[in-house]
Amino acid sequence: MFIDEFEDIGAEVYKFAFEKDEAKKAELSGKFNSETLPRHLGYLEALLKENNGGKGYFVGDSLTWAGLGIANVYDLLGGTDAPFAKFPLLLALAKRVRENPKVAEYLKTRAQTPF
Repeated sequence: MFIDEFEDIGAEVYKFAFEKDEAKKAELSGKFNSETLPRHLGYLEALLKENNGGKGYFVGDSLTWAGLGIANVYDLLGGTDAPFAKFPLLLALAKRVRENPKVAEYLKTRAQTPF
């Protein structure tokens, strides 16, 4: 369920990220930012709230694949807080995951790629 949401977000980003027609790219990007992304992040935030009021992780009380997934979405969306402005619990989770010592070490040493 969580991973499917992350995959859906990624698929929508790729639609406009690789679009060559600038007008079409702007149209797709605008729709993504105004409709698609808020719908997905709203759903994910609601699911996160169901576990410990959203103060922990998606599942249980430790890092899982789902937590890594939201950290990946954070990176996919440019590594900035802005896309998460209306979703503070998701933003906090993404940052908590990125601050995990092993994840933080990986982020420091990984190869830089566009996605």
